[in-house]
Amino acid sequence: MSDRLRRVAGWVIAGLALVTIVVGLLPEAAEADPEQRERRLAERIACPWCDGQSLAESDSQVARDLVLIVRERIDDGWTDAEIYDFFASSYGEQVLLDPPLTGWGLALWLVPSAALLVGGWVIWKRRTT
Repeated sequence: MSDRLRRVAGWVIAGLALVTIVVGLLPEAAEADPEQRERRLAERIACPWCDGQSLAESDSQVARDLVLIVRERIDDGWTDAEIYDFFASSYGEQVLLDPPLTGWGLALWLVPSAALLVGGWVIWKRRTT
């Protein structure tokens, strides 16, 4: 494989990785079906008393009770952000399985992107010298 083709392939792979990260950060469209919304929220909120399980994964009574709270909030017209904020303020931000785009959560999203860019730049510099 020629050097030019390798460089192009490297940039294509780096670009695809970056696009994947950016698409992952885009907000999702809100679902009209409350059951789908409940399921999606329960998959993204960790059970505070279970070892690394989401509310949807856990079989504990606590998790089932918290899913009922999620459903009540949905029925009361709360937005996803309000529900996440409620759980984060009640149990700490560690219950959010998708870190917020503020504070440490922002760092968790940006560090992999920055590492990818720096790594690509280092590889490019080593190959051109």
